[in-house]
Amino acid sequence: MFGNKASMTEEQVEEKLRPLEQRIAELEKVVEEQAVALQSLHKILNEQNALMASLQARGESGPEATDSPAEKPAAQPAGQGPVRPQQQTEEPSVRFFSMPTADGAFAESTAQEQVGKSIYRMTTADGRTGRFTMLSTPDAIATAMISVSQFVKPVCRIEGNTRRQPQHIDTLDEGLVQFEAGVWRVVRKATVQFV
Repeated sequence: MFGNKASMTEEQVEEKLRPLEQRIAELEKVVEEQAVALQSLHKILNEQNALMASLQARGESGPEATDSPAEKPAAQPAGQGPVRPQQQTEEPSVRFFSMPTADGAFAESTAQEQVGKSIYRMTTADGRTGRFTMLSTPDAIATAMISVSQFVKPVCRIEGNTRRQPQHIDTLDEGLVQFEAGVWRVVRKATVQFV
């Protein structure tokens, strides 16, 4: 039915699988690092919640009790009239995500794209909600194709053939995420097309 194709030897199969096994080992290491980072973030969050509860119990819940020094208005220069507080214009910031969790959340984000690890790019204007797209770089595509069911399907709807390596990935509809409990949770999946 398929013609005469030479069968592969066990050594050839092992040679083909070796890069995939190395990549899986690298990804397992990343998952472990993310778990440690997530535990650390939970610890910090719990400490911050305890501090906030303590401040509220003492009646110090006003903005001056929680603002960082960088967010306080500048002191008035000597000999000059009152200084108007600067309007805070929120510029969009960009974050990069690696693999999502099975329930559709990104536990870790970075300010810079990490080659071979970053799969998604998110833009947020307020630090609480954002829009994300799938990267279409060769490295991001290769990483995503290691396990489409783990790396893509929890956060994206897919159009096109997932059985072959795509040359390009188009984001047809951006996904939406919301920051809650220390993770970026997907509110609406992105729609991507494998080309």
